[in-house]
Amino acid sequence: MEKKPSSIEARIKRQQDKLLEFLAESGNVSFACKRAGVSRDTYYRWRYEDMFAAQADIAIASGKEFVNDLAHSQLIRNIQNGDMSAIKFQLGNCHDDYLPKKSVQAYRASDQYQPNIIQLHAITEQVIDEYLKRGILPEPLTDSAKPWRDKN
Repeated sequence: MEKKPSSIEARIKRQQDKLLEFLAESGNVSFACKRAGVSRDTYYRWRYEDMFAAQADIAIASGKEFVNDLAHSQLIRNIQNGDMSAIKFQLGNCHDDYLPKKSVQAYRASDQYQPNIIQLHAITEQVIDEYLKRGILPEPLTDSAKPWRDKN
């Protein structure tokens, strides 16, 4: 017989879900904790749970990607409006011809592989599947552990 979650467990789950939602919007732990009404100490204590840590990492990556997309959109708008500081920023940071000559080689050498959010989802799914095969994760966690999967 399946154990019914207590009211405390249900409240914690709601808080964790809300925190994950805010992490996915901002990618920032402090900001998300404030919005969710959860202390950073509690967040880091929850991270000891492997499943929550994996979900938080995915939410943070998603939030950072979202914020970067917003910033990039604004940068493009400013470039289109003729804002010279935006134009200089874009060329100085994203175009080899405008980088200082000494830093071009350092820039190219430091350009390392960074997975995007879809790759992170796939990696996390593989890890969760492996944990399930080994019997490390209880079966009821599988649906909440893979929120991006289509539910048919």
